[in-house]
Amino acid sequence: MKILKRKLTVVLTMIPLIAACTNLSHRKHDPQRRFRGMGCVLVIDAMRDVEVLGLEFYDDRGYEIYGKATQNLRNRSIFALGGIYVPVTVRATWRDSTKSVWGKMDMEFNGNIIGDYTFPVAERIPDEVLNDIREHGGNLRLKFRVQSDGVLFGWDIERVGRNLSVHSNPGGDFKEAHISGGKVVEKGWYIDKQTGQKIETDY
Repeated sequence: MKILKRKLTVVLTMIPLIAACTNLSHRKHDPQRRFRGMGCVLVIDAMRDVEVLGLEFYDDRGYEIYGKATQNLRNRSIFALGGIYVPVTVRATWRDSTKSVWGKMDMEFNGNIIGDYTFPVAERIPDEVLNDIREHGGNLRLKFRVQSDGVLFGWDIERVGRNLSVHSNPGGDFKEAHISGGKVVEKGWYIDKQTGQKIETDY
C-alpha cells in the first residue's frame, strides 16, 4: 500500500512538470513568436515580360492576403501587412481571365486556375534579420516576384532615410535593383530555379 502511495505521489508531482514541458514545446514551435512586435510590409510584382491574371495570395490559415486582376512588373504593390501575421506558407494562384463573381465575403476571380504554387515563408527568414530589427528598428519586408512557373520570395529590412526608405540585409530568391534618378545604381538579382545560378537584373 505504501509503495502504491509513493508511486501516486511521484505521478502527481510530475504532472505540472509535464504540462510545463508541453507548453514550452508548443511555444518553441510557434513560428509567430519570432515576429512578435514587428511591422511587416508586403511587396508584390512580377518578372519582366511576365503578366498574370486574377492573382491571389493565401496564407496558411486560408485567408486571402492579396489579390489583383492583373500583375506585372510595372504595377508593383506595396502595403503594410494587417494583423502582423507572417505567413508560415503562402499559396499563390492565378487564372486565365480576370472574370470575377461575388463570393462569400467579396468579389472572387473565377477563371480557370493555370498557376498554383505553395511555398514556405516564415521559416526561411533568418534570426539575424529579426535581431537586427529589434536592435536597430525598421520594418521587415516580405517580397514576392511572380514568374511564369512560380513565385520568387525574398526579404529585407526597411528603414527611413533622409528623403526615402533605405533597405538592407536582403536575402531569399531575389533582390530588386536600386534605381535612383532613373538610373540603375546597383543591380538586382534572382536565383534561377533550374541551375541555382544568381542572375543579375536591372529592375
